[in-house]
Amino acid sequence: MKFGWTLCWSLLALPVIVVSGQDLSDPDLQSMLTEYSSEHMTESYRFSYATADGQFREETGMLMNSGTPQEELVVVGMYGYETDDGTQVMVMYVSGKGGYKAKTKFRKLAESERKKKLLSSLIG
Repeated sequence: MKFGWTLCWSLLALPVIVVSGQDLSDPDLQSMLTEYSSEHMTESYRFSYATADGQFREETGMLMNSGTPQEELVVVGMYGYETDDGTQVMVMYVSGKGGYKAKTKFRKLAESERKKKLLSSLIG
């Protein structure tokens, strides 16, 4: 299914836009990433990243029922960020033939947790 894989590869390009909107070869932008991983398999992909300012994203895409009329690309993931007042905002989503469904959660981070994240981002 060409459409599914085209969509899949388009989704893989999205994190670069979301992370920076610029060329990631810029050293200042690279220092913002604290974690990054990406894995491409035959009928699936997975990636995740986190930035020093508390943004994060994880996503997995899988081609389901490959080679059948029921073939579809299913994408499951989450992304989030930390607000200035220490609230973590997390959006969990799933997308497939049934459409796009998302749920947003809010969690107030404890001061000790915020300090630990700040320290780990400074240490690298």
